[in-house]
Amino acid sequence: MGISILAISFVFLLIFGMPVAFALGIASMLSVMITEVVPVSYLTQTMFGAVDSYSLLAVPLFVLSGVIMEYGGLSKRLIDAAKTFVGHITGGLPAVTLVGTTVFAMLSGSGPATVAAIGGIMIPAMIREGYGRGFSAATLATAGGVGIVIPPSIPLIIYGITTNTSIGDLFLAGLIPGLVIVISLYIVGRYICNKKGYGGHTEKASWGQRGEALWKARWTLLMPVVVLGGIYGGVFTPTEASGIAVAYSLVLTLLYREAEVSDIPLMLKTTFLISGMILVIIATASTYARILTLERIPTLIANFLGALPVPFWVILAVILLMLLFIGMFMETLAGIILLAPILVPVVTQMGMDPVHFGIVMIMASMIGFATPPVGDNLNVASAISGLPIEKVSVAALPFVAVLIAILFLVAYVPQISLLLPSLLS
Repeated sequence: MGISILAISFVFLLIFGMPVAFALGIASMLSVMITEVVPVSYLTQTMFGAVDSYSLLAVPLFVLSGVIMEYGGLSKRLIDAAKTFVGHITGGLPAVTLVGTTVFAMLSGSGPATVAAIGGIMIPAMIREGYGRGFSAATLATAGGVGIVIPPSIPLIIYGITTNTSIGDLFLAGLIPGLVIVISLYIVGRYICNKKGYGGHTEKASWGQRGEALWKARWTLLMPVVVLGGIYGGVFTPTEASGIAVAYSLVLTLLYREAEVSDIPLMLKTTFLISGMILVIIATASTYARILTLERIPTLIANFLGALPVPFWVILAVILLMLLFIGMFMETLAGIILLAPILVPVVTQMGMDPVHFGIVMIMASMIGFATPPVGDNLNVASAISGLPIEKVSVAALPFVAVLIAILFLVAYVPQISLLLPSLLS
């Protein structure tokens, strides 16, 4: 009975437009109050315990780092440097966008933050250069998702905490799949540009101009080396790295002097809003997941899937399709906290490395960023471009199709994600 109340109330609240975080919390509370499976006070203890984690300090700190970079002009320097190298070729501005999102992702760890920071610059620039409005928005909506695959990634941190998996190994495992995603999206974007005659009108920059742009962006480009190099070199932990990222971005902002003192309240407000939303989702999703565990749902699902008379590759395909479907409706962090404890025992029992599955799960969530009806990245790109989300969604279909193909490739070829962890472990 408890699980029925939990599931029905959650779906009912979502249908009526309740935010996912509150729907999870209210459904959990209703289930406990009606069934009395545990005291209501148990929920508050669970919520507090979920966010009372040293590792979770990395979340607001990486968010703050990304916000400081956006206000401090660091993202603009990245874009200017990339534009001098590839801005003149067919599909040049999409290439600039991908380079910018990739580097910014390595600094912010957030998909929507990446779309907001880079999209605010690149979507208007692409539209001015004659790229289609829908194509411009779709490029950002799909490319921005790489922010949760390439380290440091907030969802990877949450997956690591939830499943007790090494965050350092997860960060390493996300590098190659992230680069594969970036290259594949560029190939699709270039094909569309060739077909529709977009781009190729910008004058080619000289090597002197390229050197000047790189020199201006040198400290920004060095930041991923400092942050990620420190983690993998054993100098500091991923949580400590988030503090280093904040300090580094703050020093650069002071050095460049592009931010105003009046921007500080806006920076803090943006950080509080994003971090608060993330932590509320973590807290309420943890109560929902705990009730599922008390009702033995993870064990039942694991036993059911394990007993199916089919090979593991079929079971994995079913899991991937399920993740893609759920990613269309559920916020990424909530999906990780709810599903990872259920699915990780199933796949590890069948021989799949939890680090490998973590990358697969995050990639499926990344696709959810660019698919309706939730589609966080679609909403951000739609707001920046002024185009209805339906039209952005249609324009994003070729990119999403390629992302799904890459997801299955990474899922069935574990070496793509496990090569670096195995070499450096």
